[in-house]
Formats: sequence, C-alpha cells, structure tokens
Amino acid sequence: MKRISNQQDIIDCVNHYGILPFWTESGFSAAQMSAVSFMKLWNMREKAVNSGEIVYGKFVNKKATFVSREAFPYLAALRRDGYDFDSLSDEGKAPRREIEIMNAVGNDPTPSYKLSQSLGMKGFDGVVTSLQNKTYLCINFKKSYMGTALLCRPEDLFGYDYVRSAYGLSIQENVEKLLSLCPGLKELDEKIRAKALTPAV
Repeated sequence: MKRISNQQDIIDCVNHYGILPFWTESGFSAAQMSAVSFMKLWNMREKAVNSGEIVYGKFVNKKATFVSREAFPYLAALRRDGYDFDSLSDEGKAPRREIEIMNAVGNDPTPSYKLSQSLGMKGFDGVVTSLQNKTYLCINFKKSYMGTALLCRPEDLFGYDYVRSAYGLSIQENVEKLLSLCPGLKELDEKIRAKALTPAV
C-alpha cells in the first residue's frame, strides 16, 4: 500500500483507488496510508482538493471521501438517480431545508460557517451532509490559517457537461463503471459499499 507523504501522493492514491475515505474506523483511508502527522495530512488534503484533480465531500457513509475525477460523473449519476437539483425540487422530492441551502450557495463557493450563520437553520450540518451524500454539493477550501471549507456545486468547479456526462446510463451501468474504476470500493464494509452503490434521492 502506497504511503502518503505529500499532496501528489494523495492525488495518486485517489486516482488509483477511485474512492478513498479520508478516515474510517475500518482502516482503509488516506489517514491509514499517511506517513506524516495527521495535521500535516489535514493541510495537504486542502491543497490536493484545490488542485482540481480530485473531488472531495461526504460522499460515502456520510464521511469525508475523495473521489477521482474519472469516477465522479458515474457516482453523481447514480446517487442522484439522474436528477439535477432543480428537477428534484420541481418534482417535490427535495426537502425544504435542502432547497434553502442550495439557493443560498448559488453559483459561488460559499464558506460553510457563514452560510450556517446567515441561515440560522436547525440541523444545518446534517442537511449539508445530506446534500454532499447526494453529490449536489462538494467541498473546496479557501486559503487561510486553518483552511475555510467552501460549499460548492460540483458543476461550478468541474463543468455542467462533465459532472452530468453519465446521466444517460442506467443505474446498473453506473454501478458497473464504478466497480471497474474504483478498486477502493472493495475495501469498504459490504453494507457501506452496497449503500454507496444505490441512489440517494
């Protein structure tokens, strides 16, 4: 197993495994592979994510997870069941608090703590986690002393056509592509893997 010593190692591991949790109790994670201190890994994570070469958010088991750019469109198509958020909302399938947050994020990366303060929403963190789990939001970072988490629409970071390029595939086709592109899925607990490979909306 490759040891992570720098930013490029994180990107290489994500591209190799397709899906890589930042930290898990089961062990398979960037933290387990790290050859540096947790704090140094935490800071390198921000630079790796901001490179635009990988995607980061609470995508699997509602925990922080890296996904390769190659695999992300298939994960998004699967988890969203082919719905963009506006369509989900129009059909009455989006909870009210999720609509409020998506409207507040708009097209610009938004500091999570500022959004929480401005909305004053009960259960804000849980709603944001749910939106990441459905792949409608991801995380980027604003450069600061500790790094400020920015809530972003994947489409605004990586492009509409790219993120939604697998929408035309069936659920099973997306599952098969993910299993092919993401050997890291086989390292996950069976129940977690099964849930990751089903729609979330």
